[in-house]
Amino acid sequence: MTSSYPDAESIELQNINTHKQVNQVSRGSRESTRTEDQIEGTDRDEIKYPEGGWRAYSVVFGSFCGCCTCLGLVNSIGSVQAYVSSHQLANLSALSISWIFSIYLSLAYALGVVIGPIFDYRGSQIILVISTAFIFAGLMGAANSTQIYQFILSFMSLGIGNGIGLTPLVSVINHWFLRKRGLITGLVTCGGSVGGLTFPLLLRYAFAKYGYVWAMRILAFMATGCMLISIVFCKERIRRPKQERSISCLSRRGIDFQQIYQRAVAIARRHNQKSFWLTIAASFCTELSLVLTVTYFVVYAMAQGVSESTGYLLLTIWNATSIGGRILPGFASDFMGKFNVHILMLLGLNLCFFVIWYGYGHSLKVLFVFAGIGGFFSGSILGMIPTCLASITKVSEFGERYGILNFCLSFGNLVGVPIGAAIIREGSISDYDHFVLLVASLCLVGMILFILARATIVGFRLNVKV
Repeated sequence: MTSSYPDAESIELQNINTHKQVNQVSRGSRESTRTEDQIEGTDRDEIKYPEGGWRAYSVVFGSFCGCCTCLGLVNSIGSVQAYVSSHQLANLSALSISWIFSIYLSLAYALGVVIGPIFDYRGSQIILVISTAFIFAGLMGAANSTQIYQFILSFMSLGIGNGIGLTPLVSVINHWFLRKRGLITGLVTCGGSVGGLTFPLLLRYAFAKYGYVWAMRILAFMATGCMLISIVFCKERIRRPKQERSISCLSRRGIDFQQIYQRAVAIARRHNQKSFWLTIAASFCTELSLVLTVTYFVVYAMAQGVSESTGYLLLTIWNATSIGGRILPGFASDFMGKFNVHILMLLGLNLCFFVIWYGYGHSLKVLFVFAGIGGFFSGSILGMIPTCLASITKVSEFGERYGILNFCLSFGNLVGVPIGAAIIREGSISDYDHFVLLVASLCLVGMILFILARATIVGFRLNVKV
């Protein structure tokens, strides 16, 4: 019996400048083996990936260091929010303070839609130089901020730096690896967990010993150092041909809105896969659930009677265990399929949200258990989303598609954090229970959408690597 559904990796390679049809193959183990052999042969004819060597692994190192800054700051922003909420901005409501960090998180993702095509055409170095400058300026500005408008401006600069740097740091991996892409992407995004583990511990120590100003300055120097390493080592090896480059939307007379409209229509037509847009919708929900968790986990713990230092420790455990949640699923996905592994990880995270956090989250012992187990399963959100996207994307267009995805995620980050603050309100036990229910529901919807995205590729069959 034959099947009309292609293997997911076949779809990726069909997109890489080839119109060859992949022959239908029988179900079972022989189907998987023959299909992968066809894929391997086709890929060797189209694009040769180094899959290792000094140059490839130096790119991995540079990307890892850059992600320590860009993703690490996102993962540890809850520590800064908790501190300024009880010190510099103690006289303001939680909702007002939340806008500072929602704007930051939104910018950290929104600029990908602009940077993605630039990376595809121009490469990574100049983008990372600009990113480093904005990150350093934002953190140094935040160190000297005392008023809310100063924090907003500083974190806007930081968000711009994050948004400019994140896309090339993740996208460049797809230029050097195919067979090991899941594992390598997991290793690279572990930089976010390492940064999310290191930065809160650093701030916890430095706030007490040196004060807020110098704590943020030290953070600025560390983040800048990591970005400088990424500038040196992150090199692309594939660019779009000049004839594919779209004309600029800027002219001597100013912004050409007609060209902007034409470009938007062209992008929509070029990326009209159902699997692509379902992946974006699924990522929107799961990413928002993660952002809400890492942003409010410390203040949630403090509301249960936990000290501020213990709250930081819980967030540190969450980020530490997420390292394994990025490496192991990435390794497994190279054998079991990207969507398959990611859906299983989201299933585990949903159980953590609904059973552990929502059911028993008022106990400190349970919070430690939740931080350990939930952090592991959450690692796949930042680690597996790029690999799922890469499995259905032409490599020379990954920067643009990843930018579109991050641009869509930015809207959730913009409104999600204030919505979380509005639900928490005065911080009663029932308010926090409603907040946890929101986080869990978003993760559940995201998992369902990932299942539907997978179904558009291979249907609802379970024995297919996708």
